[in-house]
Amino acid sequence: MEAALDELIAGLLCSDTKRIHECTAALSKAFENPEALPVLCQMVVSTREAQVRQFAAVLVNKRLHKLRHWQMVPPEHQEAIKSCMLQALIREKEKGVKNAIAQLIGTLVRHEADKKDSWLADLLTFIFQRCSMADPKESELGTSIFATLTDAAPDQLINQMSEICQLFSSVMMAAQANGDTATPTVANMMQGMYSLIPFIVGHTRAEQTVAKAVPLMVSALEAFVQKGVVTEFTTAFELMDSLAEYVPKLLNNYIKMLVDFCLATLGNKQLDDPIRVLVVTFVGRLVRIKKKAIFKQKLLDPILVVVFEMMCCEFDNDDEEDYFSGTSNTPVTAATQTLDVMALQMSPEKLIPPLLLILEPALQNPDPLRRRAAFMCMAVIAEGCSEAIKRKYLEIMLNIIKSGIIDQNPSVRNSAFFALGQFSEFMQPEISKFAPQILPVLFEFLHQLIVELKMGQPEPTHMDRMFYALEVFCENLEEEIVPHLPVLMDRLFECMDQQNSIHIRQLALSCISSVATASKTNLVPYFNPIVDILKNYLVNDCDIALNELRIQSIDTLAAITRTVGKENFMHLAQDTMNYCTNMLDQGPDDPDLRRAIYSLIGGLSVIVTEDMNTVFPKVIERLIQTVVSTEDALLKVREDSPTGNLLTEIDLGDTDNEDDDDDDIGDYQVENDYVFEKEEAILTLKEFAANASIAFAPYLTMVFEEVYKTIDHNQEVIRKAAIEALSAFVICLHKMNDANGVKRASSILIPKFVSLVKNDEEQGVVCQILDELGDLFKAVKKAALPTSDLAEGVIGCIKDVLLNNTACQFNEPSGGGDEEEADESEYDEALIESGANLVAMIGHALEPEIYSMYFGRLYNFFLTKLEKAKKNDDQDQRSFIYGVLAECFQSLGLCVVTYFDSLCPVLLGGTTDSYAKARQNSYFGLGELVYHAEEKSFESFGVILQALSDAIAKEQNAPALDNICGAVSRLIITNHNMVPLNHVLPVFISSLPLREDTEENDVVLKAFRVLYMNSRPSIVNHIEQMVSVILHVLFKREFSDNDMTSNAVNFVKEIRNDYPEHFNNVANSSPEVFAFVQTL
Repeated sequence: MEAALDELIAGLLCSDTKRIHECTAALSKAFENPEALPVLCQMVVSTREAQVRQFAAVLVNKRLHKLRHWQMVPPEHQEAIKSCMLQALIREKEKGVKNAIAQLIGTLVRHEADKKDSWLADLLTFIFQRCSMADPKESELGTSIFATLTDAAPDQLINQMSEICQLFSSVMMAAQANGDTATPTVANMMQGMYSLIPFIVGHTRAEQTVAKAVPLMVSALEAFVQKGVVTEFTTAFELMDSLAEYVPKLLNNYIKMLVDFCLATLGNKQLDDPIRVLVVTFVGRLVRIKKKAIFKQKLLDPILVVVFEMMCCEFDNDDEEDYFSGTSNTPVTAATQTLDVMALQMSPEKLIPPLLLILEPALQNPDPLRRRAAFMCMAVIAEGCSEAIKRKYLEIMLNIIKSGIIDQNPSVRNSAFFALGQFSEFMQPEISKFAPQILPVLFEFLHQLIVELKMGQPEPTHMDRMFYALEVFCENLEEEIVPHLPVLMDRLFECMDQQNSIHIRQLALSCISSVATASKTNLVPYFNPIVDILKNYLVNDCDIALNELRIQSIDTLAAITRTVGKENFMHLAQDTMNYCTNMLDQGPDDPDLRRAIYSLIGGLSVIVTEDMNTVFPKVIERLIQTVVSTEDALLKVREDSPTGNLLTEIDLGDTDNEDDDDDDIGDYQVENDYVFEKEEAILTLKEFAANASIAFAPYLTMVFEEVYKTIDHNQEVIRKAAIEALSAFVICLHKMNDANGVKRASSILIPKFVSLVKNDEEQGVVCQILDELGDLFKAVKKAALPTSDLAEGVIGCIKDVLLNNTACQFNEPSGGGDEEEADESEYDEALIESGANLVAMIGHALEPEIYSMYFGRLYNFFLTKLEKAKKNDDQDQRSFIYGVLAECFQSLGLCVVTYFDSLCPVLLGGTTDSYAKARQNSYFGLGELVYHAEEKSFESFGVILQALSDAIAKEQNAPALDNICGAVSRLIITNHNMVPLNHVLPVFISSLPLREDTEENDVVLKAFRVLYMNSRPSIVNHIEQMVSVILHVLFKREFSDNDMTSNAVNFVKEIRNDYPEHFNNVANSSPEVFAFVQTL
């Protein structure tokens, strides 16, 4: 038997694939002999070479990994194996063999944990004794076994958690007493504790012991740094990371100590890069979970100084693209990512002022590395601090960035362009008003690029970042891009010259996509030339070098289909669809190509709508294949696996349904192209539901079920796409009048959404759910919440969001006593705002009486938040709260009378707010409150009218003035007899037509109609003004829908019949008005 196993192991270790497969089959057969396991154990303790002994241990572990196989081993053999392996672990000197034996013992511990025999106790006694020995060789042996055992079976040691933590503390104190904490013993001990920390929660004594040992851990880390031992430091530092992730409260008393250690480490530029990368990343994590403590202990300024200094380091030119994409793992990139985390997690009011003190001198510094870092800082804070920058710093920072993009140093120019792109993405819509200053600068760079290329000069290093800035800026301009189209398109067409590199043409096409998104039908004059260019690349077969250009061409065409208009694209629809289906059937196996094709098919559904029914049989099955595919996540073999990747090929047991947690398997490795393909497949199905609901109906049930399975995907983009699509599917069912389908889908989806809001750790996912729920309630109304349990669940999750009680909100006490400080980051506020918006939106899905009950539980939150916003002079928060309250009144209906006395004074106070948007929302809210409270409001008509009268006399802000008119209109509709029309009408009508907030046109028309029907004498002198206003709104097409437009036309005709002279005075006031009247 022994000789046969020797031969099989030799075969498995050889490089001949055929022989490996033969030996694998033979080994499975050999294990049918009960003597095989004891023989392999004897081989482990034999004098054979280390590789064979190690592999023998691995094979035993592999075979016994399943409890069923262990139970099949005779009891006497079980005892022999346990005893033999314990002795082997003690005696073995080779590290690889020792690790393999320890992994096997971990498996045995897992299987034997429930038994009452002394084997596990003997094992732990041995480990405890060895760990505590003064002899460093013995303690290293004991701690090595401890680390391996906790890695293999951490959950089996929970009952000994207190004793193990006490052992850890004793070993750390002994090392400090000996004057050397940078030992293998300490590293092993910290590695072992890292595996146990996820299980420590709730073990109070153990938590207290570990908390007291934090200074010892920091001391050990300092010692590892001084010795410069990267591996030991990395191993030990994982424990600190684990504490921050699972039990951050244990760090509460040591925040300053930890930050001081981190900053001292980061300040040492002689240290190896991996150490500095680990530590600066940990600083970002500390900021995320302990931001209040960091600010109160005045640690923010020194953190910013050190992070900025790291960002000023040099890096190879080869790393520059990775630097901007954030894919490299250098100290510079890690520091940049930490600043990004800080911007997302901290209050901008706390972060920006000290950062500006660093940036101002850096921008003037002759060292280009410092100037480059300064622009990079501006770029990475753009997302997290966008509202604060738009409010206070936008114009100043844009002027600085404009100076940076003409800097003499190419690296500085690159960073400045990147900053401009980031600002263009996150400073909407305010940044668009600077287009006249920014676009000419970008156009000039584009012109210079074209001239240089024609002269044969190399592509400049700033080219990619310049196109990025141009693309993102254009994408959000909408109508404001139209005046710039002639110059811009001329430049982009020049970039598409066949003589230019593939990369430049790809960048130009991507920019054309953004221009199409912004300009919509205004792109029509350039449509044919664009299509002629795209035809060169929309081919079935092309060189590998041209594939990226083909994919970009598909993406560009997809963008055009969504915006250029049905009538302008329809003649190309059939050929485009044929190309798509052909590429899916016969094109290369390329996930990025399929992603682009899916996007184009989704865009075509905008054009051909219900005619997609001929296409769905050809494409939906393929889309579902992508949705259910597992190619986006590949298993990754652990680097420390005793076997490398060999045993992933070897099956040593019968396949069954047992959970087979293979120790060789590590985390899932994400394959990005497959992830984006899956995301696009889901979003394409969503577009089908939205654009071709009748044709899509037969597929809805199947598609819902398959997409629902992806809602817990480990990638945020997939979860968000699934959330978006599933909501669209329910709305599609509603459009199909499938009430039972809506009820069934909602009963599945709503509880899942509620669970994700509470438990998902990504704020972006939670915001997406809250926003989608709002859209769902508005579209589907009461069918979305068919039972009271569902409504209770949604209200519960809203409350959790408002009170910072969800998994993605870090509600850590600062320890300073004042928890009411405005420490929320803009992301925190965005999440709370999404929750608050849902308070208004859920009203669409509830009866007023039920909604009133829930509103009564929540509205005091808004009043408290409003007082806090006044105290902190937070104008955006004040505006937001007035707006949300106003949006609730329609759903409350007559039940709003319950809250009238509380809310009327609040909104009246808002009419004198210093911030125009807050006043605008207060005017709107007052009008809605009166309109829905009806008789209850009569007692307050006088004070409300006086407030509106005072406001209209001095209001300069156009949207706010429009909402005063809307409020007056609602008062007239509610009770025109209580409105002093002789005083009010002249001012009211002279403030029309509305300027910006055209949604209020509907209510103005209704007020006109009420006056015309019920108070004719009071308006005779204003008939011509009324006709003029109505004709203006009709001409501008600013009524909300066709019904309102039709009502307005009929009203105008009625006035023409009743007051022909007045009507003709208006109609004949200009040739343009006369011509328009003839069209009615």
